Amino acid sequence: MLNPYLEHRLFTIPVQPILVEVDVAQVAAILGNLTGMKLNITGTIPTFGFIGVAPVKPEIIRAINALPGVRMVHADQVKTIFQMPTAEPQWWPTSESRQMLEAESAFRQGFTGEAVKVGVTDTGIDATHPQLVGQEWYSTISWPAREILDENGHGSHVASTVAGKLHYTPMGVPVEGVSHSPLVSVKCLGRGIGTGFTSEIINAMTVCYDKGAQIISMSLGSEECQGGCEVCPECRMVKTLTDRGVIFVIAAGNSGPEENTIGCPGCNPSAITVAAVDRDGNPPSFSSRGGSRFPSKPDVAGPGVKIYSGTSRASLIDVQDPQAGAGFASISGTSMATPHVSGFMALLKQKYPGMTSAQFKQIMAARGHSHDFITGYGVPKWSYF
Repeated sequence: MLNPYLEHRLFTIPVQPILVEVDVAQVAAILGNLTGMKLNITGTIPTFGFIGVAPVKPEIIRAINALPGVRMVHADQVKTIFQMPTAEPQWWPTSESRQMLEAESAFRQGFTGEAVKVGVTDTGIDATHPQLVGQEWYSTISWPAREILDENGHGSHVASTVAGKLHYTPMGVPVEGVSHSPLVSVKCLGRGIGTGFTSEIINAMTVCYDKGAQIISMSLGSEECQGGCEVCPECRMVKTLTDRGVIFVIAAGNSGPEENTIGCPGCNPSAITVAAVDRDGNPPSFSSRGGSRFPSKPDVAGPGVKIYSGTSRASLIDVQDPQAGAGFASISGTSMATPHVSGFMALLKQKYPGMTSAQFKQIMAARGHSHDFITGYGVPKWSYF
């Protein structure tokens, strides 16, 4: 069948990239059919039955949809980072923001997350950055050309917040991730401004899973699911991997202060969806809200205003910072709140290896504040667990 979102677009968009969801047992056969149609295959995820196809006309999309073994054809939709547009002239160093979650208490008890691998699907990392040296990195950017470097800086900032090594900036400011976990950083957002296609994001989720990530941090999304959460390919993948034991920590989005603005795939019930707060615990206006459409969202909140952390040197974010070129910057967004919670979940998984996202939410419901559609149950703290 056609994803309803794609079906509507067939009448208005002359050509568009698609993501074909197929029966896993039929991947090879359908690839043969698509190759015979002389189509440009942008990527294949055989384990989960996804095939990316470069822009094609509506009649080709309908022909693909009619092939035996095709479960659904989706638009290969563009997703973006959830970060406010400019670097901030002030900062809240991660060495301080992590204390809002009581990470220091976990460290004193011997829980650093060092045994828990965290996946980061973003714009990549600066693998030579002092906070990120030695971490794993990959890329699923498929076209127009494969990209490796983090030219945006967002991914390096997120990764440094999850698990950056303790480091002192040229100004003498200490920065440190919430955990000291091993990372699997996968670049699925690129093209300078931090955009990626659904196929690249699902492929990145697959890489994280294949490389052993127990937690996947996603500071990305779009304002709406294509066709609704039940048929949206990213949301379906979140549910599939959650059922296999992965914990997803996903940004709520930056479309506040209006209600019902939770982004996709953060709207997925399986995910831990993260809103932002400032250093006083107050929600910024940009943080996306839940409401009647998303009554259980967001789930929790994390530090997300003027977060000062490592970033890719000479990247778009780095050059906007007052200390341009140093490889550190202060930026805001639910993108920044999410890695705080991802790092926190790594600490919890080390203490409680069987912890699931559902159990985490149950404890937050009992120990956090009453759920609201702005910050969920509030900021998770080590003493709650």
